[in-house]
Amino acid sequence: MRTEKLGEVAAEFDRVHNIQRAVEVGSVDAVVRAAELRPRIIEAIATRLG
Repeated sequence: MRTEKLGEVAAEFDRVHNIQRAVEVGSVDAVVRAAELRPRIIEAIATRLG
């Protein structure tokens, strides 16, 4: 019974929460494509060290 209930709760969580919602509510700053990741990391480090 517990496993079934946990599955229901997990399904509800997955239905409500997604990456777009996380961006909208501020839990995530941005979604970055893999091709953009390395340059963005380098830029962020350089900005903070500069």
